[in-house]
Amino acid sequence: MEFNGNLPNIIYLDINSCFATIEQQANPHLRDKPVVVAAYTTNSGCILAASVTAKKLGIKTGMRVMDAKKIYPKVIVLLPDPAKYRFVHKAILRIVKRYSSDVSPKSIDEFVFKLPLGVDPINVSKEIKEKIKQEVGEYITVSIGISTNKYLAKVASNLVKPNGLSEINTNNFLDIFSRLKLTNLTGIKKGNSVRLKIFGINTVLQFYNSPIWKLKLVFGALPAGRQGIGGFYWYQRLHGYEVDLPAGRQAALNQKMIGNSYAPPPNMANEAPSIISKLCEKTGFRLRNHNLKASGVHLSLQDRDGNFWHMGRKLKKDIFSNCDIQKEINNLFKISPIKENFRNISISTFGFNKLNNLQLEIFEDSQKRKNLITAIDDINKKWGLYTIHSGSTNMDSKVVQDRISFGQI
Repeated sequence: MEFNGNLPNIIYLDINSCFATIEQQANPHLRDKPVVVAAYTTNSGCILAASVTAKKLGIKTGMRVMDAKKIYPKVIVLLPDPAKYRFVHKAILRIVKRYSSDVSPKSIDEFVFKLPLGVDPINVSKEIKEKIKQEVGEYITVSIGISTNKYLAKVASNLVKPNGLSEINTNNFLDIFSRLKLTNLTGIKKGNSVRLKIFGINTVLQFYNSPIWKLKLVFGALPAGRQGIGGFYWYQRLHGYEVDLPAGRQAALNQKMIGNSYAPPPNMANEAPSIISKLCEKTGFRLRNHNLKASGVHLSLQDRDGNFWHMGRKLKKDIFSNCDIQKEINNLFKISPIKENFRNISISTFGFNKLNNLQLEIFEDSQKRKNLITAIDDINKKWGLYTIHSGSTNMDSKVVQDRISFGQI
């Protein structure tokens, strides 16, 4: 199979050093300085984003704050401010939608979209970069990749950072592949790299030129008995053909669990009721955002002495409201042997069905209830999570700080 000869019209946009750059946009005094955004500002806090300047010093996402300070003792450490990041995400999304009706936000800092045929992706990308500077912030930069499928557009977006603009097409793919290591490819880390090398595939060009039968052997059997289907997908991806469908609600339906967890600092280790209340609010919001209801709940608890307890429960009817989730989680909490000094509290829901398939109730108008909850969710989406919330939810910002999970918005 030859490389896809169609004109590239898939664009992948990645906000450079997203959280850190947005903080620098908001506060000019932080610009061109080593800044990190960490889950906690204490030494054990995990770094979620490092500014371009910090990255040049060797500070990376995933490091502990203490390790960053060993590299540069005066590194500036900030807590996350999700409201800022969502604001920028939505502002950039509005800009992108002017150019495409087929837009898929991949995470808080990444977007992939398809241009109509005949539109020059290079010119559009340059215009979007300029619009972001004019309408969102002059300090915010994005790296953009262009290709004939989402995967190679993502690879292209990583070629030049920060503020890059790269295209992978039928005329240059061999040159670009020849300059990449296997681990430069999205989805190929150490494990997959070793697996490829066992079969004599040591370079990206060898990966590209490998026949389907060999790649099926490399990636083996996948779920549902589809022998080596992963190898077929990799073959298609590297040849520029689309096999990665957009993640939608059906994908969410196939998830095993939707939930939330919190590791309270020592001074909050005995605030379980408040923490559980807020975790239930966040879980319910995520559940409904995927248009799902759940038939089961699960609670896991760990204290600071190393004791661990967990229990799940299948429910008699599906639930989707925050108060129903909290009621079931509280029932589990009552029978837990761990009641204080918590290191981690985690709740989750499972056994999903589509929310629009509501069962009629004898004593309650379930559709009217859903409509009310949907209206509240719409207000919270527009004005920020917890703008409207249950009276039992402790809105102290120290209790379960707002977080953005990887791959979430």
